Amino acid sequence: MRYILRALRAAVPKAAPVLFIALGVGLAAPPASATDQQIALGEAAYTADCASCHRTPARFMRRYLDIPPPERAATLERFLPDHYAPDAGRRAAIIAWLMTHRSR
Repeated sequence: MRYILRALRAAVPKAAPVLFIALGVGLAAPPASATDQQIALGEAAYTADCASCHRTPARFMRRYLDIPPPERAATLERFLPDHYAPDAGRRAAIIAWLMTHRSR
């Protein structure tokens, strides 16, 4: 299992946090229109960092779906640093990907 997690973590470039900070996304909620690349990075980061406990985002996101999207992103930004997502760039990518999930 550790080998798989290491391989998945390697799938997200180490430069991603720098990219997000350079774009001004690192310390704030993701932009309303995240790019396909940001969403793909978020999916890879979720798989590497979150999926071992939260297999799918559907159950995790249920509690946030009634919150309007800008507030939802801000709420996730406040919650995730203390929930195993301390890296701002990876967290912004995860949030961008989570924001694409609208099903209940």
